[in-house]
Amino acid sequence: MLVQPFDGIRELGLTELVGVDEKVDQNDYSGSVDVDVSPGPQPASGTFLAFAFYQTEDSGGDILSVDGILYILDADPAVSSGDTALAATEWPTVLGTVAVAAADWSADAAGGVAYITDTEVPFHAVSTLYFVFKLTSATSINSDAGDDEQLEFNAWYRRES
Repeated sequence: MLVQPFDGIRELGLTELVGVDEKVDQNDYSGSVDVDVSPGPQPASGTFLAFAFYQTEDSGGDILSVDGILYILDADPAVSSGDTALAATEWPTVLGTVAVAAADWSADAAGGVAYITDTEVPFHAVSTLYFVFKLTSATSINSDAGDDEQLEFNAWYRRES
């Protein structure tokens, strides 16, 4: 009998949610991003175990401790930065959400991180997952001309198939 060795924890890699000069106001969405979660030609299932959110700025703007919700979907919601709604047909494709609160952030003048470990999100066998961030803070990202604020994230998951 062939026994599969332990697969270990996998990492998505740093993924941009809001780029420099992409304005996102309160209750607006970031653009959707897609990430491959299958290591080969076959779809993979798994469970997200931890999420890290990173706030930086390249040359102008502020480090923000934003409130928001990361949506994980199994179909592309095709939203762009600044959109105010998901389509009715996109809501059933949401597999899970991760809430980020201002109190979750550890930040200084150069950047910040919010590390979320209390929200596991399982996903069925897919090749690609899609991610969208909804900003719920009253403070906008890239609200002023010349702001170069960025919001990125990374996630770690256990592959189950």
